[in-house]
Amino acid sequence: MDIHASSFWRGLAALAALCATAWAPPASAQQLSRYAIGPQYQVSVRGVPMNCRAYGNGQYVAIFSDPALDDVGIASRYVGQPYIVLNPDVMARYSDLVAVFWFAHECAHHALGPMNSESNADCFAIRRMRDLGIIRRREQLLAFSQELRNLPGTAMGHLPGPLRAQHIAACALS
Repeated sequence: MDIHASSFWRGLAALAALCATAWAPPASAQQLSRYAIGPQYQVSVRGVPMNCRAYGNGQYVAIFSDPALDDVGIASRYVGQPYIVLNPDVMARYSDLVAVFWFAHECAHHALGPMNSESNADCFAIRRMRDLGIIRRREQLLAFSQELRNLPGTAMGHLPGPLRAQHIAACALS
């Protein structure tokens, strides 16, 4: 990371009070500066080294940890800079495979560019896990799918659990 990027993220806390109204939901600059740990550009998710690059320019995406986030994770931008925020407490409720999936799903929102949607992010994430050898057997995919079956759908485009699990399994096998 270059000195300018480092200065940018260090300056985020100082800018938080001024920029809180310009920050796009669901996270605010004030929340990020008060609770988040980061940025990091390489993280270990259950022992799996992960990073994320943005569509187009291949820029590394900043990764923050925020136990106050009311979701497993979000992907957004701040002053044009892509970032991911993950809640380690929510991620801890899931198996290793699903925790890695959540990271890959949030990364997909930056990696997909104009093809960004919740269903496309799910496909990207599971295929990345397959291509990296994280999911190697059908039994793993079945256990993974079972864990997602009880998730609700959302207004943002997440499919309801059973449909989402079916869609992800089809992506993994294609």
